[in-house]
Amino acid sequence: MKKVVLIVALALAACGREPVDSAPGAVAPVEESEPAYEPSARDIALSQPPTPVFAPTPQMNARRGRILFISNGCVICHRVNGVGGLAAPDLSAVDAPDEVDPLEFSARMWRGAPAMSALQTIELGYVIELSAQNIADLAAFAASPDEQQLLVADSVSDEMRTWFVDERYWMTGEWEQYRQRGEKIPNMTIEEP
Repeated sequence: MKKVVLIVALALAACGREPVDSAPGAVAPVEESEPAYEPSARDIALSQPPTPVFAPTPQMNARRGRILFISNGCVICHRVNGVGGLAAPDLSAVDAPDEVDPLEFSARMWRGAPAMSALQTIELGYVIELSAQNIADLAAFAASPDEQQLLVADSVSDEMRTWFVDERYWMTGEWEQYRQRGEKIPNMTIEEP
């Protein structure tokens, strides 16, 4: 019996509680209770689910996206329906998705932004500025096999076709040819690494 009482006393001590006097007839000391926890306004706010934030989604238009794809020069580096450059990912749609997420499309663009900005600066002399509406329309075009079928070589001017980046220099680091081209653009300076 003493062995059991000793084990219980040690276990209570390990938990930060005072052991009870194991002598027969001993009265356990009365513990003072801790004050009740009063959550602060911040604690209450943090325990609640966040208030939903609603953002308007632009009306997406694959036809406008196709026009932007050409007029903004995206076709110089990206290929769709066999038309365009090879320097960036092919954006040909295989199957029409159930829905198009312009935020996901924007996130994919963001991941490629450093290379895309560098190529735009070299090829065009500036970085393309896109609005939320532009990105939504480009996302719709990238997901529309029907609209992509309308993009044919004759959709792109002869002059713009000469600017197609036909090799993946950005992957091999062989940028010299494109640096030289970029230096010919008026008011264009390229910092050397």
